[in-house]
Amino acid sequence: MILNNILKTFPVSYSSLDTMSLLHLVIKNCDVDKNSTITFLKRGFNDTYLITEPDNKKYIFRVYNNNRRNRRSINSELIMLAMMKHHTDIGVSEPIGCNDGALALAIEAPEGERTAVLFSFAEGQPVRKLSQEQSFLLGKETAKFHNYSLEYKRATIGLNYDIATQFASMLTTLKPILKNYPEQFDYLLKLKKDFIETFVNADVSELAYGICHGDLQAENIHFTNENKITIFDFDFLGKGFLAYDIGVFIWYDHKNKTLQIIKSFIEGYETERKLSATELRLLPYFSTLRAVFQMTLYCQTNDGNYLPQWQPKEVAAFVNKIKLWHEKQSIAIISL
Repeated sequence: MILNNILKTFPVSYSSLDTMSLLHLVIKNCDVDKNSTITFLKRGFNDTYLITEPDNKKYIFRVYNNNRRNRRSINSELIMLAMMKHHTDIGVSEPIGCNDGALALAIEAPEGERTAVLFSFAEGQPVRKLSQEQSFLLGKETAKFHNYSLEYKRATIGLNYDIATQFASMLTTLKPILKNYPEQFDYLLKLKKDFIETFVNADVSELAYGICHGDLQAENIHFTNENKITIFDFDFLGKGFLAYDIGVFIWYDHKNKTLQIIKSFIEGYETERKLSATELRLLPYFSTLRAVFQMTLYCQTNDGNYLPQWQPKEVAAFVNKIKLWHEKQSIAIISL
């Protein structure tokens, strides 16, 4: 006997769906040309596909992983984006919707139900090294998004960027990983204490709370040649202090962001929403909070089950990186 008995259907945690079947699903349910083509662009917290009609009109089709976000959270996001696109000039990618009026499709995948959404295509391309003008315009667009999203701050939507919640998640996740790196874990404990004390003593009334995009990085923002901006990929949409999004912007691609570029972003932002003295003072903390969130997320997903394990030595090195970053930003950003 060459093979032992095996399960006829082996359990699946993350399947790759057939692209042509997905295209047929879209054509059947949405107002898309039957001669369109489909290309698999990337996989991650969702699978992203490009759908192109014969006249070169493009769409983005996103299939969410079944273990990342629930249907209620996704629906809240889609309703907000659809209303935002309909009532404002804010540059966001909007859900196109299906022929029956629904904003999303349900796919029965081997691992369970996955939600799929057809989005408008974001014209342009990502820019990793922003000009002062581009940074100013992005700041302005971010503030416009924040102003509108305040209407949805009571909705059940996305992640929770509460300080205590983020640090509790971090310490629970990293404690077993850093068991052989006590110096780095002790630093995280001190960092948590610093954060909690700082925010307890802050004037919370000066910290606007609402819906944050949560992932304002180059990959999720397109600029056209005329510097028209489209923001997309709201997978990390969540509730928190709005200044958190500015911290996200500062953290990502920070090697390409001089203090002048950060200043231009803030100047653009303040044309639409004035930042309080407390928000400006705490920007170094919000940028570090994003680094903490990113580290925790990587450890949770690259855990040796869903994705290859992120090695403890590399995690410890990232903690050292956060330490240097926080010390540097606490001096640099405040000088703006």
